[in-house]
Amino acid sequence: MSDRLSIVVATTHPWPEIRECLESLRDQAAAHGAEILVADGDGAGFPEAEARNHPNVRVLERRGASVFALRALGISQASGGIIAITEDHCRVAPDWCARILDAHREHPDAAAIGGAVENGATSTLIDWANFALVFSPFMPPIRNGESEQIALQANISYKRRVIPEAMGRLGMMEFLFNREIRARGERLVADGRILVHHHQSHSIRRTCSSHFHNGRSIAGFRLADMTGIERLARIGSTVILPPFLLYLTLRNVAGKGRLKDGILASVPLLLPLVVSHAAGELVGYVAGPGDSPRRID
Repeated sequence: MSDRLSIVVATTHPWPEIRECLESLRDQAAAHGAEILVADGDGAGFPEAEARNHPNVRVLERRGASVFALRALGISQASGGIIAITEDHCRVAPDWCARILDAHREHPDAAAIGGAVENGATSTLIDWANFALVFSPFMPPIRNGESEQIALQANISYKRRVIPEAMGRLGMMEFLFNREIRARGERLVADGRILVHHHQSHSIRRTCSSHFHNGRSIAGFRLADMTGIERLARIGSTVILPPFLLYLTLRNVAGKGRLKDGILASVPLLLPLVVSHAAGELVGYVAGPGDSPRRID
């Protein structure tokens, strides 16, 4: 297997949304001979004038595409034997590329390796609540080694051999893909040395909207392989989904010893987020994904 590294970053926003992410990648990617593929769904995500500042960036444009379709596009065009993914609002640690390559050498049979994700948006309680709900399993410290659950699109890398020749109609949703390859007997590995900081700050209304559309997108992805009985069961399960998500989040956070951060004070704001997510899944199982995949950034 080639150990050349390809890095895929999807963006649905105009420049400079992705700038700080690319600046955190630029020097270390060049030092390791890594390519950076910017999958641009906006059309102005990476202006031509920036090319000289980022000579190892290759732009793939598909205007109006969702982040799921854009990541699938980037992965399909990547040339490396190791394909890493992060988000346009993340900043990777200075040794991120080196740590990914080291981890794949140490675990040659691992299909995917996920790192740790730290909160970079700490100024408001809704940002803490959002981070806790999505990333609490992957907050430092994480347990290194084989794991059933590893970090997703903010900080994950795959061996090329497990990437399918064609993605589904909606693109790639990493947590469902990870479940699929694990069901095939592949190994997933967590490595806390691989670190990114997640910088995303929205209003309460927009954060709730994002969780609704995420829930509906998840349901839409699942529908492709779901029987009618399974669909009815999923519809029914949305009733208990809010308390279940709340319990999982609080359990994860408590296990990290991180209650002294802004997370404890943000707990009341978890309630509208888990309800929004469950409502999204309900609508998705009843009516399909709609336009929700395109409304997630």
